[in-house]
Amino acid sequence: MAKFHYRESPTEKQKNSFKRYLSEDEELVLVTGFSRAYIRSKFLFNVLFPGMLFLALGLGAGWFFNLDKFLSLGLGMTGMFLVALVRTLHAYHANRYLLTTRRVVIKKGVFGVKLTAALFDKITHLEVDQGIVDRLLLHHGTIIVNTAGLNKGEIVLKFVDYPLELKNLLERLINREREQFGLRGATLTEVEGEIIA
Repeated sequence: MAKFHYRESPTEKQKNSFKRYLSEDEELVLVTGFSRAYIRSKFLFNVLFPGMLFLALGLGAGWFFNLDKFLSLGLGMTGMFLVALVRTLHAYHANRYLLTTRRVVIKKGVFGVKLTAALFDKITHLEVDQGIVDRLLLHHGTIIVNTAGLNKGEIVLKFVDYPLELKNLLERLINREREQFGLRGATLTEVEGEIIA
């Protein structure tokens, strides 16, 4: 039997954190975001830039203030890794994808928040874009959610882990919501034994 990577229900902390983004008649089913592989590569990129700038600043400050070379190198490396860590954590927390019983929501930002959502009954079809390296090594990809709307007509879930599994889960949620369209207060209890909300 193949391993399914989207088994966990949202934690109580996640439910409380994202409750303000939900309407009264919907429940949170899944919270996800950028893949682990993408976050690791983002950290390495941030170590190189702007991290190397902080390393150079630390070495320059050590030279300017006549500090010990090892002390200035330590200060520069600490600054380099701290800025890389802060920028990576920001990218992780600022990009969250929420699946509810009624819609898919993209939340961008930490302090200023931008929400993009598509109701399941407005989604026309889903596409997965995954290159060979993404599929075989990194296990992430992009899901394009096409909607019947007047403006852009699509929303994009970038760099998600195991995008085919997430697309299949999203399709099952869409089908379940469409089957229960007339039953307003019905709650989602199980989607083929994988997620319990």
